[in-house]
Amino acid sequence: MKLSTMSSMYKPTVFAHRGASGTCFENTISAFEEAARQKADGIEIDIQLTEDGVPVVIHDVDLNRIAGIRKSVSSIHSSELKDIKIGKKFFRSFIGHHIPTLRETVSFCEMKQLALNIELKETVSEKPESLLGIIDMALMLDNVHLSSFDPDILEKAKLLQSSIETALLVKKKTTDWSRLDTYTFVDGFHFHKRLHREPYISALIGSGKKLRVYGVTGYEEIVIQAPSCIDGWITDYPSRFKK
Repeated sequence: MKLSTMSSMYKPTVFAHRGASGTCFENTISAFEEAARQKADGIEIDIQLTEDGVPVVIHDVDLNRIAGIRKSVSSIHSSELKDIKIGKKFFRSFIGHHIPTLRETVSFCEMKQLALNIELKETVSEKPESLLGIIDMALMLDNVHLSSFDPDILEKAKLLQSSIETALLVKKKTTDWSRLDTYTFVDGFHFHKRLHREPYISALIGSGKKLRVYGVTGYEEIVIQAPSCIDGWITDYPSRFKK
């Protein structure tokens, strides 16, 4: 399929992946502040649940990589988690960051007038009863959507609140590419730049859904010659897209 390029009047929305994570440590207020400084249109975050069900902004199910602690997020009370420092291994003791809550992040986006992409991770799928609170917080913003690799959690979200925008993260091997039309409960698809080829791109365009691309650095041909089907970029380097 031949793809038309963007007109000069429209540019895809730029979401800073885990904040401006190419510059600052991921999923921290510092990364979000840097994303705003780099003129990102929005930020993309990951949500896990603590032991007491508080949605917090962290990608991994455990704290080993970001804090050097061999505990799962879901086994720690939110009151304990707020005192744990995260960051690069040899610097976290001196200039460590705290793990933000979803509420903090929504307030930040409201103050800075940023869009927000909330990716629902494993612990949310395990506790779908947490969705209502997450959606209530999310809808404090005018421009917000939920994304996930798990279609079931997105379907549950849509049943709880039909107005919430949803986006499914698709995969080469596990997504049924011949039946994208069955995902009636999603408003968009998010795909890695490696899937910008046949037969995947034709299936995605044919779905008629919003399409956002992640894994882009700003130097790819798909960015330089942006197809008109692309609604947004999800990138570690938002400033490269705002020139």
